[in-house]
Amino acid sequence: MNNNRNFMCGVSAAMVLALVAVPFAAFGAADDNAKAKSPLMSIKASPYTERPVENAESVAQGKAIYDKACTYCHGLEGKGDGPAAVYLSRDTAPRPRDFTAGIYKFRSTLSGELPMDEDIFHTITKGVVGYMPGFVGMPAEDRWKVTYYLKSMYAEFKGGMPESITVVGGPIPGTAVSVNKGYKVYTKFKCWECHGGGGQGNGSKAADLKDDWGFPLPPRDLTRLNIYKNGSADIDIYRSIMAGLDGGAMPSYADFFAGEEENVWHLVNYIRSLSQ
Repeated sequence: MNNNRNFMCGVSAAMVLALVAVPFAAFGAADDNAKAKSPLMSIKASPYTERPVENAESVAQGKAIYDKACTYCHGLEGKGDGPAAVYLSRDTAPRPRDFTAGIYKFRSTLSGELPMDEDIFHTITKGVVGYMPGFVGMPAEDRWKVTYYLKSMYAEFKGGMPESITVVGGPIPGTAVSVNKGYKVYTKFKCWECHGGGGQGNGSKAADLKDDWGFPLPPRDLTRLNIYKNGSADIDIYRSIMAGLDGGAMPSYADFFAGEEENVWHLVNYIRSLSQ
C-alpha cells in the first residue's frame, strides 16, 4: 500500500510539474480576487471570464494537453482506464471519470443533467481531494481547452444548455439555533442511514452502498471538511445537497426542499459543526 501511495504521489507530481508554465501564486491571487466579489459564483458562473472560442482548433489543442496530463488516470480514450487508475481505488469507488459515459458527479446542474462548462473547468482547476491534483497553475486558457476536449467525448454536449439548480438565499450564521435546526433536518431525511449519527460515514446502509459501476462506495466522513471532494465551502455543500452526485449514492434533494430552501442552509451549518 505504501508503494502504491508513493507511486501515485509521483504520478500526480509529474503531471502537475509537466504542465505548470507559470507560478501557482499568480493564478491563485486572481482566483481569490474573483471569489471575493461573488461567493456564489461557483454555482451560477465561472469566476474565470477569459476563455477561448470553442471550435475544432481549441478542441484539438485541448486533446494535446489531455494526452500529456490526463491519460495516466483517465486513459487514452477517456474511459477512466489509464495505467494509474487502479492505484487510485483498487477495490472501491471512485474510479477515474469515464468521459465517454457523460455521467458527472460534480455539477451545479439538476440531477441527470450534464454539467456546465464552468463545472468541468472548476474541477480541472481545483482537483478532487485525495484523488486528482488541481491544475490551478496551468494557464486558464489551457484549462478551457481541456474542458472543450472532454465535452467532445460525449455527443450530447452538443445539445441545449443544461439546467442549473436554483440558489435560494445564502449562508446563515452558524448559531446554536441554526445548528439545532440543521440537526433536525439531518434526522428527518435520514442522512444518518449512510453518514452515521455522528457523521463519520458509518451508517447502517454504508457497507452496502455502490456506485453505478458496481464498486463499493463508502459515504463521506462529514467530520473531515478537508476531504470533501465537491468542496467544503457553504455553497459547495449546498450544491452537493441540491444537485446530488450523479453516478454515486448521493441523490438530489432539490425537490424535498422546494419552498423550504432555508432549511438547506441550516443543514449546511449542522454538517460543518460536525468537523472540529
